[in-house]
Amino acid sequence: MLLTKKSSYGLIAALELAGCGDAAPVSAATIADRYDLSHSFVEKILHELKRAEIVSSKQGRKGGYRLARGANRITVRQVLEALGESLDLVGCLGTEAPCTLTDICPTRGAWARIDVRFKEMLDSLSLGDLIEQDLA
Repeated sequence: MLLTKKSSYGLIAALELAGCGDAAPVSAATIADRYDLSHSFVEKILHELKRAEIVSSKQGRKGGYRLARGANRITVRQVLEALGESLDLVGCLGTEAPCTLTDICPTRGAWARIDVRFKEMLDSLSLGDLIEQDLA
């Protein structure tokens, strides 16, 4: 599995907002400038996160984005899935067309177990956890 740039940047943006806590809203441009990213791409990502109710926005001169709920209540998996990321480790476990080896594949069971643990790990990591780890 390889994360898309959109998901990678989306997690960066979400962590930036998590690091701000209850401070003033942060503009997409501020995040984009800090990481030398495209302003329009970061704006698009934040709109998708808003649609998924992970971030909220405020219009106007002192507007911007902030997390819609506490950083400890937003998981890494929620952010990635909000941005359309497929978290299936191999195609036969997800929505892709079934593999011709599905019925006889000796590795499918192993991949299924690994896939479950991987998703459990993403569910167990909140943005708050990641912020705390960076501060340690």
